[in-house]
Amino acid sequence: MSAEEKSPPSEAVRGPLRPLWATALRRGFVGLLVGLAVALVFAVFDHRKANSVSKVFVQARVILLQYQVEKGAWPKDFDLNAPGDQFGGFSFDLLNDALGKCDLAGKWAFVAKSAAGGPAIVFTPAEPDRAFRRVLGAVDHWLDDGDAATGDLRVGEGDASLRLSAE
Repeated sequence: MSAEEKSPPSEAVRGPLRPLWATALRRGFVGLLVGLAVALVFAVFDHRKANSVSKVFVQARVILLQYQVEKGAWPKDFDLNAPGDQFGGFSFDLLNDALGKCDLAGKWAFVAKSAAGGPAIVFTPAEPDRAFRRVLGAVDHWLDDGDAATGDLRVGEGDASLRLSAE
C-alpha cells in the first residue's frame, strides 16, 4: 500500500463532534440573546425620549395650572417656546430647560379650546410615525390611563394633547 492510500479520512467524511441538537440549541440561545439585546436598545431609547417628553408636559402643566388659579382664566393660545408677555411674573426656567432637553423634535403649544374639550398642551412632532406613537404611548402610561385614545393624554396620528383641568 502506498502512502496516499493510508492517509486519514478528509474532514468532509468525519462526523460532527457535538450532536446536532446541541448545536441547534446553542445557536438558538445566541439568537435569542441578540434579539433581546436589540429589543432592549429600542426600549431604552424610547423610554429616554418618553422621559424627556413627560418632563415638558409636567412643567407646562404646572405653569398653566398656576396661571389659571392666580388669574381665574386660561391664557390665550401660545407657543411654549415663546410664551409672550401675558405671563409676567411667571418663571419659565424649568420649562425652557425641559424643552431644551426634549429628545423628540416637534412643536409645543397651548390651546385654550382643544378638540378633546377644554384647554390642552399640544405636541406636534416633526415626524409623526410609529416611533412617535410608541414614545407617547409610554408617556401615556406614566401620566394618564395608558390608553392613547382616552383619558387626558390623547395621542393621535399627527399630534398628542394633554387636556388640562383646574379641579
